[in-house]
Amino acid sequence: MAKRNDLKKRLKAADRRRNRRQAAQGSVIKMAPSEASVSPSDMIVDHLLAYVSAAKSPSDIVARAALKACFRGDLPSKEPARGLAMEIEKVASQPGVTARAYKAALKELSEAAAQHQKSQKETPDAFLAYLAILAGSV
Repeated sequence: MAKRNDLKKRLKAADRRRNRRQAAQGSVIKMAPSEASVSPSDMIVDHLLAYVSAAKSPSDIVARAALKACFRGDLPSKEPARGLAMEIEKVASQPGVTARAYKAALKELSEAAAQHQKSQKETPDAFLAYLAILAGSV
């Protein structure tokens, strides 16, 4: 039993030394060469903003329903959310977008939409307005 604990201590110490050495050298983790860095969040936000500009009365409810449905992997039953979800699903098939990054982007945007739902009575469609402001500042 003592040998095992000693081995763990030595392995942890070696990991710490390796990490310190890499930090001191400024080395980065070697990544496989890939295409240009693609942000699924940005592409999904672009689709949401296109929905805002195309819809006569855009609504947070439609955007949230589409995001949740895409995260679950199905389509909403109502038409505005269904069309938006189909547009958002196109992001997953873009080159350079991994399934993991796509799911993470959907989760992140769904959580942001849920945070803005609390202020829905004060400011309707606060989430879409928030995205429009962020996109305008970039």
